[in-house]
Amino acid sequence: MDLRDQLDSIAGPAVAPTAADADADLARGRRALRRRRTAQTLGGSAFAAAAVVAAFVFTTGLGGGVPGPGATNSTTNVSTTQLVSYKGKQPKGFVLDKVPDGWFVQADDDSSIVLAPSRIKGKPGVDPSQDPLYDPRSFEGKIAVMLQSRDQGGPPAGTEVKVGDRDGVLAKTADNDSGRTLWVEQPSGVYLQIQFWADLGLSHEQMVDFGAGVHVTKAAKQGAG
Repeated sequence: MDLRDQLDSIAGPAVAPTAADADADLARGRRALRRRRTAQTLGGSAFAAAAVVAAFVFTTGLGGGVPGPGATNSTTNVSTTQLVSYKGKQPKGFVLDKVPDGWFVQADDDSSIVLAPSRIKGKPGVDPSQDPLYDPRSFEGKIAVMLQSRDQGGPPAGTEVKVGDRDGVLAKTADNDSGRTLWVEQPSGVYLQIQFWADLGLSHEQMVDFGAGVHVTKAAKQGAG
């Protein structure tokens, strides 16, 4: 007996499926399809609900009021860096109350300040063209403080915030999804601008807190744009 005959002998005679068998198979298939469609619908509904909640929290996260002490905006970024009192030499044109812990004033003149992480400080032989962090003229990966240029208009659309006792706007930085620019109105009507290249370990509330500690002096000048 060859293998095929042996298998046929084990399986027994072929039995044609009955109408009841076919109905049972069809019912099982329909139940499986319903379960799949229900899971897809519930998944889509959960995603949509999450999107609505996220949009609501983002648009109202900072609101128009003053952020609470130590508060963080967990829907947009999470604080991993603390602000500490600034103890270095004050830059030209501005006075700093606070800086992110582990940061230093890399460059300053009467129209701007550039702050960078201290880990790059004092490292000789690094080509700034290969790493913008080492280039004091670059804002990439840094915090830049300046007055709005003379040819700029008012702040773009963003989240209205209270920066100390002044009105401000925290707006998305152009061409940079995680970057933010804080606009703070001055008594002269000119805006102080603080550009955070990205979240840099700071929550949005900390960005506002940092801005409240930046003071414009009479020596500060507007750039040409």
